Amino acid sequence: MCLPSRWWTRPPGRNFKAGCQTFNGAQSLEFVRERHQAPQQDLSRMADQQKFLSAVAHQAATPATVLNPFKLYPVLSAGIDTLSVDKNMNPYDLAQMFWAMKSVSGGSGHSLTVPISNANYETSNAGDAVLWDQSQSKTLFNELQNDQPVTLSNNDATTVVAGN
Repeated sequence: MCLPSRWWTRPPGRNFKAGCQTFNGAQSLEFVRERHQAPQQDLSRMADQQKFLSAVAHQAATPATVLNPFKLYPVLSAGIDTLSVDKNMNPYDLAQMFWAMKSVSGGSGHSLTVPISNANYETSNAGDAVLWDQSQSKTLFNELQNDQPVTLSNNDATTVVAGN
């Protein structure tokens, strides 16, 4: 994981140095769970989680992992255990899905965010919430659902990943 600057967690107060480093399991959990590190809290945590998953995916796709069955099998097993698919999905569809995800994580995809109208929306019973921009969000989800080019620009909110 490569961090652009020093990074710390609230209790237990772990400090991560700036630069590239390898996290163990406990450090990984602390990193992806931390939300107080940045002013946008949960929105920043989401972005950090995506950075973490990208780093894991890049490491899993290296020749040292892919060409070594003793490393590849545990990676595949962990990935398959987290995957649920429709009963009608066939191996060809599954291969297409993985190929599309590889292009997204490989840099040829786009990462964008669901448009929000208020990042600190006060609710009557749940405190702060993120309020999506209903009109722009509807446009985005319709474009994704209909496999159309996305017309919205990137902003700071909930991220959706779309292929080319």
